[in-house]
Amino acid sequence: MKFKLMVATGFLMSVGTASQASTGEAWAALDAQVTRACIRASGLMQAEVQADKASFPDRVPVELRVVEGYNQGSVMDVKLCAYDRRTKRAAIVEGSGRLGVNRN
Repeated sequence: MKFKLMVATGFLMSVGTASQASTGEAWAALDAQVTRACIRASGLMQAEVQADKASFPDRVPVELRVVEGYNQGSVMDVKLCAYDRRTKRAAIVEGSGRLGVNRN
């Protein structure tokens, strides 16, 4: 009987923990983390993450962001950032205009 109670308690605790991870505060913290990583990885000056966002389910733990800013030649540039939620690393796609995210 004690074993069943311990298993049930463990299950309920794990369910409670999973639901807390999806709070609005958790999503805001993730968004801020992605924004910082993408701006840093872009190498652009006066870089800003645009409102365009894509979040994938946990099977594909990737966040996509569009970053705009000025390159070394002081020309407005647009880059696509992919952030891996598992590794907490951002990767930038150069020449993102070919991907349809150019804002001309």
